Amino acid sequence: MTLEQILTEVSRELSGALAKQNVARIAAHHRIQGSPGFDDAVNEIKGVLERWHIPCTVHTYPADGKTKTYSWAAPLGWSVRSGFLRQLSPKEQSLVRFDEISQGVIAHSRGGTAEAEAIDVGEGTCLADYAGKDVIGKYVLVTGKPQEVAPLAVDHGAIGIILYPTAKRAGEWPDLVQYAGFWPQASQIEQTPLGFSISRRQADTLLAALRDGPVRLAGSIDADLGPGNLHVLEARIPGHCPQAKEILLISHLCHPTPSANDNASGSALLLEIARTLAQLAKKGKLKLDRSIRLLWVPEFYGTLPWVALHRQQVENTLFVLNLDMVGQSPERLGEPFRVSRAPGSTPSVLNAWFEPLLERIEDDPNTIAPRGTRRTMQWRLDPPSGGSDHVVFSDPLFGVPAVMFGHGDPLHHTHLDDVDMVDPTELKRVGVLAATLALLPGTLSRETDRLAGWLLRYSLTAIQRSFELSLGMKEASIEEFLGLALTLEEQRLASFKRLLDDASIPWDESGLRQALTAARDALLKTGGGSAAKYDADNEGPLPRKAFEGPLPYAFFLSLSKEDRRFMEREFTGPYGAITLEALNLCDGKRTVRGIALRLSLEFGHWISIETATRALEILGKGGWVELCSPSG
Repeated sequence: MTLEQILTEVSRELSGALAKQNVARIAAHHRIQGSPGFDDAVNEIKGVLERWHIPCTVHTYPADGKTKTYSWAAPLGWSVRSGFLRQLSPKEQSLVRFDEISQGVIAHSRGGTAEAEAIDVGEGTCLADYAGKDVIGKYVLVTGKPQEVAPLAVDHGAIGIILYPTAKRAGEWPDLVQYAGFWPQASQIEQTPLGFSISRRQADTLLAALRDGPVRLAGSIDADLGPGNLHVLEARIPGHCPQAKEILLISHLCHPTPSANDNASGSALLLEIARTLAQLAKKGKLKLDRSIRLLWVPEFYGTLPWVALHRQQVENTLFVLNLDMVGQSPERLGEPFRVSRAPGSTPSVLNAWFEPLLERIEDDPNTIAPRGTRRTMQWRLDPPSGGSDHVVFSDPLFGVPAVMFGHGDPLHHTHLDDVDMVDPTELKRVGVLAATLALLPGTLSRETDRLAGWLLRYSLTAIQRSFELSLGMKEASIEEFLGLALTLEEQRLASFKRLLDDASIPWDESGLRQALTAARDALLKTGGGSAAKYDADNEGPLPRKAFEGPLPYAFFLSLSKEDRRFMEREFTGPYGAITLEALNLCDGKRTVRGIALRLSLEFGHWISIETATRALEILGKGGWVELCSPSG
């Protein structure tokens, strides 16, 4: 097939309207990991796949609060049936009810009933927040993360916590209620308090009342916290070439009801993509060369045990597309669609395919869905991001290029993330992009020249961008920085050549290689440099990652306030992406300086050697990194 045929057939078959109907069905389930609601959502999707005769399997893993996969401990199972929080005095009013706003009960709260006074302790995450305050037997009002607050609050005698948003988090939505969880381990069940979440407007009312005297509250939660199961749903649409590497699409199914954009949208669109590909294959509209595997997971906690037990399938994966918050309405919120590139630690031609495809899709009338937006699609191509399941595959243990599709969403992890915020046209456009990418490797024999052109365009832009970034830099020369950029783009070119070789397609890459070198040389001449070899990895200690799998996000919570402030300010990036990529680059062969230059190029701003050194020292204190001498 050609690219044009793929775009035509996928655009005809894939339905944004059906995808949004799927969103509504999934959003009806309270999908906390290890809960009955999550299982119900899995069973509903499984039933649909079976009706379409798409082979699927449900994998079961423990949710016992102690089983570890790599460095990640499984969450506990949790089942909640009801809950409420009421103010009794100085006036009586309902604050939150689980059956109205599911986020009003903090995930993993213990069951119980308590009537007590309230006290505000600010963030609630450090001893200073409790100094001079009597919290024994009281509800503490807090703005900090419940998993950080709970140990301190319980140690000081609190019976429950009430989370409310900071003024910045509430923003223009003073009535939003945040989603949060305690995430206790098995040994912490008895120390897990009652937990509620209320809006900023409600909190401001309580805080004002507290200034005049005692405020008394009554709360009750009917819930069970203990061992359970995590379920991963896997489907596979078989291709005609069993020896060819597969494409994997993944979406996390978890989060409370409705959590429509995050992430019923990704899970629903994954289901519609499965239907589309299966139908096109059945009708003979396309020949599926490579098998396409699809996973619906509890975020991280289902992906990690799946990859650990399916190493062969992971090693046989060409690339991974992670669908996470892909349906946001441009009319209701207006955030652009974002593609988070695969990191340089897994160089791939995949990054070169996004922009040309999105330019085709952005105003294609065939991608407009009934009752969907008719606006031109707004999109961005971003540096790598953390925060979701794609980072598992990018880890050096697997080394599979993996990207994330999604929207920045100010309403994610709140009760306002409902189905009305999801647009069928946006779902269709992202679905056409993802399905086309999954099918694109099958067009290699017909589209070699087009795809080579896309690669040249991407790589020339990357080299130009590195030149602009190098101007005014003091810790590295233009020669060094452009040399690194050329090296990385040559690796991307090599990934394309391997793809063609695996398909037995003859192709001479020398022309592209010469073009990249010429671009580097022209920019060197412009900047007054010479074509010196990149040599940033010749001197200094060689950091090596000291563990397997991605870094647990609990790492950031374990840091001292000073170290955490530094990491968040200087070395975290989008959802920890800078830290994660730094660890991916710690292979015992690169110096700290070489890692700093690569990170600067990847994330588009200068990350100093001093900053990288301190960050790796912090990681070293936790045993995550070890320094090796150049001699080994």
